[in-house]
Amino acid sequence: MQPDESPRRAEDLKVTVSEITAARKSIRIEVPAGEVATEYDQACRKYMRNLKVPGFRQGKVPLHIVTQRFGREIEQEAVEHVIQHALDHAFKDSGLKPLRSPVLKEYVFKKGEPLAFTAEFEVRPKITVQGSRDIRVKIAEPAVTDAMVISALDTLRERAARFLPVEGRGVTPGDFALIDIKGHAAGGQAEPFSRENLLFEVGSGGPNPELTEHLRGMMPGERRQFEIAYPGDHPVRNLAGRRIAYDVLLREIKMKELPDLDDEFARDLGKYETLEDLRGAVRIDLMEGERRRAREEARGAVIEQLLAANPDVAVPDSMVEEELDRRIDDLARTMVLQGMDPRRASVDWNEIREKHREGAFRAVRAMILLDAVAEEKEISVAPEALDRALADEAERRHQTKEALRAKLANDGRLERLEQQLLREKVLDFLLVASDT
Repeated sequence: MQPDESPRRAEDLKVTVSEITAARKSIRIEVPAGEVATEYDQACRKYMRNLKVPGFRQGKVPLHIVTQRFGREIEQEAVEHVIQHALDHAFKDSGLKPLRSPVLKEYVFKKGEPLAFTAEFEVRPKITVQGSRDIRVKIAEPAVTDAMVISALDTLRERAARFLPVEGRGVTPGDFALIDIKGHAAGGQAEPFSRENLLFEVGSGGPNPELTEHLRGMMPGERRQFEIAYPGDHPVRNLAGRRIAYDVLLREIKMKELPDLDDEFARDLGKYETLEDLRGAVRIDLMEGERRRAREEARGAVIEQLLAANPDVAVPDSMVEEELDRRIDDLARTMVLQGMDPRRASVDWNEIREKHREGAFRAVRAMILLDAVAEEKEISVAPEALDRALADEAERRHQTKEALRAKLANDGRLERLEQQLLREKVLDFLLVASDT
């Protein structure tokens, strides 16, 4: 395609912008006939250069034959170019920033006449935030009880547990069965599944206690086949209301042994000399976690008060869809980390999307409000704050800050991180202001 040579001046366009809602606009543009004719001629010349017709040399096909054969395609290409250039000029001249490409609603094209068209698009609504000075939220004082410390220590013991082989008897509740398991739903209601070397706690309150009775008494090396009919209200969505046929091979029976809670256990963790040292460190970590939890709860309360004071904020549909895309993407990433293939999972993604819609709508409304406060109060994120956040996340992921920055930038998530930091800064600003 040849470079665009036609003169395009925004002042030659007749532009009318009207408001449908605070977040949706309609734009009507009339493009001068001369510019439309120039674009149409360029499209014709392009077809003439490339067209091969028996009896004519390439590039020498008469214009009337070109327009006769490809008139509709030429018109469509010319109209698309005219409309795109006109929109670019109109948006640049007006300062409007569409969130997504405008949707063409109608156009009128006649050779030798101006081209008039109408398009609709969404923008971030310009709003004045109400009630930000009336927010009243207190950050709760964090507290750590002895019971919380004991629970945290028990969790550490669970992580350090050993699984010892059991011989000479069959499976009983409380055992851990190392199994290979296959299953498929009757009637092909779901994809077949299989797992090898799955460590299953027999008789646990886990997601599938129904397996316990079928495993009871099994000996290592034994294989059993059976069916389970799950009730419609089963907590595991993929099992609810289905009859699953199982094929289970028992490899080993294991028994969990927890370490004693003593100085030796503390030393085994590598950082502490005594159990009391470990208790103190656990209490400090819990206190820090409680402080974070209290702050997050306070931030949530700020958002609730902000939403309540601004119930009529216009929310662009495109921003809601982007938020839904992000949530679905995060869910798919979680499934991958758990060893599942999101493309093969028995999941109704449209249903999940609709379940998240209301939450996404509220989240976007909160984002718009927080961004408006940031603009009003001239709050921004310093480059070093973004660097610190990247360094912390890189350390958690066991990779370099530079590698993480490159990955997030490539995935389009670096800007999202910066926006998240900005909104957290706004929330902290509102928290401080609410406490004065």
